[in-house]
Amino acid sequence: MVSRVLIDGYKSIGRLEMELENFTLLSGVNSAGKSSVIQAVLYVLQMEKQYGRFPAGRNSDFGKFVDIRNNIKGNKEIQFELDIQEGGTGTATIGVNMYVEGGLDKVTFRTSGQGQRYTDRYRAIHLSVERVGVQNFYPLSASDPGEIGDRGEYVYSYLALYGQESLAEEAFAYDVEQVGLSMNNQVNYWLEYLMGFRIQTRIVQDVDQVVVTYSNVGNNRYYRPQNVGTGVTYMSMLIIAALSCQKGDMLIIENPEIHMHPRAQSRFVELLAFLTGRGLQVILETHSDHIYNGMRKCVKNGKLRKEQTAAYFLELDESMQTKADRIRFNDQGAEENHPYGLFDQFDDDLDELLGI
Repeated sequence: MVSRVLIDGYKSIGRLEMELENFTLLSGVNSAGKSSVIQAVLYVLQMEKQYGRFPAGRNSDFGKFVDIRNNIKGNKEIQFELDIQEGGTGTATIGVNMYVEGGLDKVTFRTSGQGQRYTDRYRAIHLSVERVGVQNFYPLSASDPGEIGDRGEYVYSYLALYGQESLAEEAFAYDVEQVGLSMNNQVNYWLEYLMGFRIQTRIVQDVDQVVVTYSNVGNNRYYRPQNVGTGVTYMSMLIIAALSCQKGDMLIIENPEIHMHPRAQSRFVELLAFLTGRGLQVILETHSDHIYNGMRKCVKNGKLRKEQTAAYFLELDESMQTKADRIRFNDQGAEENHPYGLFDQFDDDLDELLGI
């Protein structure tokens, strides 16, 4: 599990150190550094995975140093660092430094600790905010059948290829006796619970495309994605990605609330809490109080332990640099501290409507 991230001199972040738990939620105002934290985590893991092909001093394709450094701090180096913990085997630290040398952007990778590389055993699955939406066809991934894609472009390929098989991680199967162990059954259980729909996929071999159709639980007729709510497509994408994971993997989702009804948002956190309790690490970036309160509700009803949970509120300080407040919860999911601006708008608007 990635237990800590350190970022120094990147975009709006002067220096930021955050503890990551099994379930970590990032919230806050726009352009305050939430996505930058995710980018740092993903970049270090990418470098760790590919280090054999990334010798020290290679030019960076992460972005030009002059564009991504913290200009207020005026640093000459950007530093990312992750701590990896695995049971009783101790902690490994991996990091990336970016700088300019001889007029060229350079990157060096460093690591400390024992054992195999973290990414030899675990995957980081990332769904960006710019996910694919409703389409007539979705691409079939021929080069890597297990691929999901940052935009979720291959989630339906994954379901079409592995739908009849057991989940990649059998511990992630919910109520096997009633639901069954196959990927199709598990995906449809959660999609029905969250959205009231079921999904089926079909591969069109001649063109390497996947056709997706949906059925409302009230009838057995299947419809094209264009004829059901957009949120059904987006939710099915999240469910498939989550259930493609295995123990030790990291699932990162930006704005899971896109196109979602508040009830579906809250219930989706129940799925993530279920998987978190069985070995998945989750990072969510969200602007939704329904996602946030869904997490708190899972703490209260015991689906998430407060020790497994980290929630941060990010904003810019007086010098326009990122600061992050960690919100603490008791066993009932109640906040022990509440930063001003954390999902306060509903109360502020209601007070104005009531003339308070």
